[in-house]
Amino acid sequence: MKKVILIMAFAISLTAFSQAQTSVTFNVDMKYALDNGLFNTLTNKIYLKGDIAPLGENSGQYLELTDTAPIDSVYSVAVVFPAIYNNDLLTYNFVIERLLSTENEERTRELTLSGQPEVLPEIKFNAFDW
Repeated sequence: MKKVILIMAFAISLTAFSQAQTSVTFNVDMKYALDNGLFNTLTNKIYLKGDIAPLGENSGQYLELTDTAPIDSVYSVAVVFPAIYNNDLLTYNFVIERLLSTENEERTRELTLSGQPEVLPEIKFNAFDW
């Protein structure tokens, strides 16, 4: 009986002291870009880049955002950051990849990884507010 109680107490203490990964859903509103011919759903893609893994600054490390049901011009991607990065400052932004060019947002965005799931509000591509 003592062994069972000891094992249960050990398991509870491990759970209490373990850190959670940070799951973040990034959202970008592409309606303005679509309405003004700056983004074409047939030939362009929108990506997320950042400076903490699994994101990266090289195009091979970008994650593609998609507009899932309901189709509303808001593109999203969910990213899980390892617990080792909790409380670190993530620097990120969005990138449009076109057939012959790439457009990076002018503004760099920042987010402190909290260890808690987050769904970020939708923002317009290259907007300076938020």
